[in-house]
Amino acid sequence: MKSRFYAFLIHLLLSSLVAVLVMIMVYFVWYPMPLDEATGVTKIFLLLLAVNIITGPVMTFAVYQPKKWGLKFDLWVIAILQIAALGYGLSTVFAGRPAFIVFNQDRFDIVRLIDIDSESAKTATLAHNQTAQTSWLQPRWIAAIAPTDPKRAEAILFSAAAGGVDWAQSPELYVPLNQVKVQILKKAQPLATLRQLDKKNLLADTQDSAIKWLPLRGKTKDMVVLINGNSAEIIKIVDINPWQE
Repeated sequence: MKSRFYAFLIHLLLSSLVAVLVMIMVYFVWYPMPLDEATGVTKIFLLLLAVNIITGPVMTFAVYQPKKWGLKFDLWVIAILQIAALGYGLSTVFAGRPAFIVFNQDRFDIVRLIDIDSESAKTATLAHNQTAQTSWLQPRWIAAIAPTDPKRAEAILFSAAAGGVDWAQSPELYVPLNQVKVQILKKAQPLATLRQLDKKNLLADTQDSAIKWLPLRGKTKDMVVLINGNSAEIIKIVDINPWQE
């Protein structure tokens, strides 16, 4: 029993170390805070991680006997199953990661990898639109502009009205953020109006009068984006609901 317990602890330690590395990747690279809350990934990811951490060591505890024939085979099977489960969970988290944060007319939209319209992505690729290329790491800040083709514009309009693909999910419309600098500054709101919505006093240390803000539409939670009111450069995302009364 003592050897089983030691095997359990060793496996648990190794699983925990892997979990820490995975959490760093998720929360500091794919979903830099507070995008984890805006996309609602935390509950699902932590559940997957907890199950993965616990299941492997428990299975090791169940099968471990120092002199057991085939023990190495059993441990290899457990390791392979645990790696496969972790890989599946990570692939799901990766597919749901914010690929782009898109300025869309008068706000920013978080666009996850799975939200991107595949046909529009193909069109962007054929047009050699470098702005539409996704990163393997953090989300890219870009803008979406109106289609030049009236028929395409009408199709996207009807799609958006039906709850489908909008400008933000259409990579063929992506342009660098500095290309719409004038529009961003025109739509940005003064910081004074945001302070009225700041119930948690998150802006207490933000005193620069040049700072402005725009709403950020998330998957499960909406927030705001602070920008430089002179250059339109992105400052940071703040967890304040822009729509609250």
